[in-house]
This record gives sequence, structure tokens and C-alpha cells, in this order.
Amino acid sequence: MMENIVNKSGTAVHSTLELKGVSKIFKSTSPLNGNTDERCAVEDISGILNSGEVVALIGENGSGKSTLLNILSTFLKPSSGSVFFDGKDVFKELRTYRSIVSYVSESGSCVPELSVASNLEYFSKIFNSNENIREICEKVGIAEFKDKRPNELSKGQRQRLALAVSMLKQSRIVLLDEPAEGLDIETKAIVKNTVRNYKRLGKLVIYVTHDEDEIEDVCDKIIALRRGKTVFFGTVDEFWNKYEKYYAVTYLVDDEKRTEIMSLDQLKTRKFVLNVVHIRNLGLREILNLADNSVESPDYVQSSSRLNLKE
Repeated sequence: MMENIVNKSGTAVHSTLELKGVSKIFKSTSPLNGNTDERCAVEDISGILNSGEVVALIGENGSGKSTLLNILSTFLKPSSGSVFFDGKDVFKELRTYRSIVSYVSESGSCVPELSVASNLEYFSKIFNSNENIREICEKVGIAEFKDKRPNELSKGQRQRLALAVSMLKQSRIVLLDEPAEGLDIETKAIVKNTVRNYKRLGKLVIYVTHDEDEIEDVCDKIIALRRGKTVFFGTVDEFWNKYEKYYAVTYLVDDEKRTEIMSLDQLKTRKFVLNVVHIRNLGLREILNLADNSVESPDYVQSSSRLNLKE
């Protein structure tokens, strides 16, 4: 049996989550001719994640992020490959594994007929939680909304409620599917602080995000997906050791604006001879796109040579 072990302070002990050759193929049958089509959503993903790590899961829409998260939550079973938690196959230990996993989706989950306070009391009983509901409400900033129903809350407030529910569970793995996407600055800060607290408690956090600043601020590792395949799996430092930092530099030539992608060395050399209007850091996903020779960069009038990866 897989055990849910915590030390005397309530902090989770060291654990590992290992993916071995995880793939998921979706099949669909045409109602017109009966032909079966197959689509590989994720392909041969392998790697090891540790407790106390915050892992950013990044990639374009359709890259396989949600499919991978659903496999890690056991909502989906892989077509091939395995997922192991502390050496045990999670799909053979479903009940125990699910008891230590919290999943916060972009839409959140709650009982619409119940108030915020009643929702938290309900989930507290389901999780057999000893957590202080009042303290959790204060931490995520929903104490003043405790008598409202979920449909009376803003998107940001509903997401705070979803985070509060996840904090009731004695989880060792927290899966966050774009928890701060499109939210107000205050809620984004609450999400970031919650993730930091999970890390402090020794939980493994796997975090789908489009916010490059969040990745730099709170994440230890990056899993980057493209068309279902892993293009990077390693630490944030390893990412920057492999990929240089690049910038989108907008400058004027006569009255015409041009934008060129430059490395740091190119920028240092040329910024004094160009009539620079604006400089923007390229995000991690943009850099990965440029590193893929099959991806063009139509948003830029002119771009420098392709990225040179450090081996």
C-alpha cells in the first residue's frame, strides 16, 4: 500500500513522482464512413519530479498540457507507459494516490447551491480535514464573501475558493491548471503566495502557467511540450544554460518601425547605433518556438539567425 506519510510538523516527507514513457492516444470513429482516426496527445514523456519542487508545465494550446495533467491526476489512463509515486504504480493504487492529490482547474470546483462557507465545511468533512477554515479564508482573501454562493462571485473570487478547497486536503501533490489565467493582480499574488506555501510544506506542485514572471519567481523545473512531445525537462537554470536570453527590439528606420530578435550580445553592440523605441524580453515559449527550426516568427519584420543551443 502507498502511504501518506507526514512528519511531526505536518510537512510531507521526501517523495518522487516518476513518469516512464507516458503516451496517450485518442481514437475517434467517423459517423460517415466508420473509419477510425488516432491522435497522439502526449508521446513518450519520461522524467522524475520531487517533493518540494514547483514545476512549470508550458506549451502552446494543444501541446498536451491538460492531457498530461489529467493523467497525473488519474482522470485519464495512459495508452502506454506508467506513472509511479514512490515506486508504486499510481493506477494500481488509485484510492490511496487520489487521497494525496489536489487538482485545481481553471474553472474550479464547488457545489453551486452552497455558500462559500458551506462549501468549505462540506469539503472539510469529505477530506476529513483538521485545517482551520477561518484561517484559510483569510489567507486567500475570501472571508468577506463567505455567505455568498459561487455564482455570485467574480472569476477571481471563485478561483480563490478553489484554492481554499485544495488547502483543506492533506495533499502531497498539487496540480494547478492555469489558476491565475485572466485574473486580477490581487488574486494572482494570492495564487503565487499559495504556491510558495505549498513548496515550503514540501508538496510537489505542477503548475500550468503562461506567466513568464511566475516561472522565474516560484518554479524550480520546467516541462515544455510541443505537439505532445517533451522539448525540455529540467531545472530553470538548466533551461537558461541551454537557451540564451533573447529580446524583441523595436527601432525606427526613417519613419518605419522594425522589430528584430537579438541576443544579449547583439543588443549590447547595436542599441547605441539604432533608434530604439522599445525592448521586450522574449518569453520562454517564444524562445522555444525560435529554437524549433520548423517554426517561423511572422510577428517580426526582421529576425536574426536561429538560436544556437548550448550543448
